[in-house]
Amino acid sequence: MSPIFHSLYVAIFATGIGFLIALPFAYWDVYYPYRGRRIVEILFLLPLVLPPTIVGFYLLQLFGKYGVLGQLLERVNYSLIFTLQGATLATIVVILPLIFQGLKGAFASIPQNLIEVAQTLSANKRETLFRVILPNCWPSVIASILLAFCRGLGEFGASLMVAGYIEGKTDTIATAIYFAVQQGDTQQAFLLSAVNVAIGVVLLLIIQLLNHRKGAFL
Repeated sequence: MSPIFHSLYVAIFATGIGFLIALPFAYWDVYYPYRGRRIVEILFLLPLVLPPTIVGFYLLQLFGKYGVLGQLLERVNYSLIFTLQGATLATIVVILPLIFQGLKGAFASIPQNLIEVAQTLSANKRETLFRVILPNCWPSVIASILLAFCRGLGEFGASLMVAGYIEGKTDTIATAIYFAVQQGDTQQAFLLSAVNVAIGVVLLLIIQLLNHRKGAFL
């Protein structure tokens, strides 16, 4: 079914891209404080306290036909509005706070003496991250990624504002359920809801196992 495929597409790409964006900032925030990091942190966390529709509205202003970035994309005959890529962009913005905070918590759990030993052995920042920090906090990192994926799978407001609802093109589980209810198709709504719930339960069980494994490490 296209809504399930589209939701998986959006959630997978949004989570992957969001992780790559948040990773260096979370690392620098915990271990290498820099000027302006509080402003950067506020920008990362702001979508967490805003209604998704506001996030979608501002993205429309930026990437819409008359938006600054939208006009730049129009020069190469490309638009994010009413596309799955637009839904992915909206979902990235919405889930970034979860990934950022999750990574910060994971990195902060690493004993400082491990970092100092790595630096004593002449490890640079990249080597410290990939050879010391991530191998020692991977359960928390994976749990953060899965939690963000769950949130991305159910994203509704921001993605609807940017991508709309075009059956077979931009319909996701969340938007398809909403419009199925509006049209009185409760069977379709129940089916899609059951799929989303099943995926959520499985991923939450994995997160619980990862948290248990993390506790065993401590």
